[in-house]
Amino acid sequence: MKSKTVKYVALCGMFLLIIMFCGAYKADAQTKADKAASAMTDSLAYLKLSDQQKSQALGFNKTAATAIGQLAKKAKQDTSLHGKALAKQVMGIMKQRNTSLKAILTPDQQKLFQQHQLQQLAELQTKMMTAQLDLTDDQVPQVYAINLKYTGEMMGEMSKLKEAKGKLKKMRDAKALKSDSADKDKDMKKILTSDQYTKYEKNKKDMQDEMKEKMKEKKAASK
Repeated sequence: MKSKTVKYVALCGMFLLIIMFCGAYKADAQTKADKAASAMTDSLAYLKLSDQQKSQALGFNKTAATAIGQLAKKAKQDTSLHGKALAKQVMGIMKQRNTSLKAILTPDQQKLFQQHQLQQLAELQTKMMTAQLDLTDDQVPQVYAINLKYTGEMMGEMSKLKEAKGKLKKMRDAKALKSDSADKDKDMKKILTSDQYTKYEKNKKDMQDEMKEKMKEKKAASK
C-alpha cells in the first residue's frame, strides 16, 4: 500500500508542477496548455523519440494539459473539488496520457520510461524522508538506493495482487508484498539511527491506518 500512496503523491506533484508552469504565463488557456505540453514533451528527451513520436507525444500532452487546465479552473469554483478529490482526477488524466504514450514507444523505450518513473518515485520518497527524518548527507544516497530497489519490487507485487484471481493467488501475492515491505524495513534499519527508525515506523503506521480508514469508508459507502 505504501508504494501505491507514494505513486499517488508523485502524480500530485506532477499536477502541481504543471499548474505552476501554466500559472507563470499571462495568456489564454490554450496558450498555457500548449506551453505546458511542450515542457512535458521536452521532459521526455531521455527517450530519444523520433520526430513522429515527438509529434504524437506532444498531442497526448496537449490533451492532458488542456484537461488539467480545465480541471484547475473548475476547482476554483467547486469547493468540493480539492485535495485528494482533485488529485484523483489528475491521476486519471495522467494515467490515460501515460497509456497512450507507452503505446507508441519501442520495447526499449518502454523500459526506460518505466525506470524513469521508478527513479522519480524513489527520489520523491527520499526527499520526504530527508525532511521527516533529517537524514545526513551520507544517509541520503543509501536511502535512495533502498527506495529505488523496493519501489520497483513492491509495485510489481501490487500489480500482481490487483490482477490476481482466486483467494489463494491473492494470499500468495499479498504475502510477497508484505515480505518486500519487511525486507525494506530491515535495510532501512541498518542505516537509520534508532530515533530515525522509530519515526520511520510511526510514519509508516500512520499511512497504513489512513489507508485502512479509507477502505472502511469505501465499503460503508457501497452498502
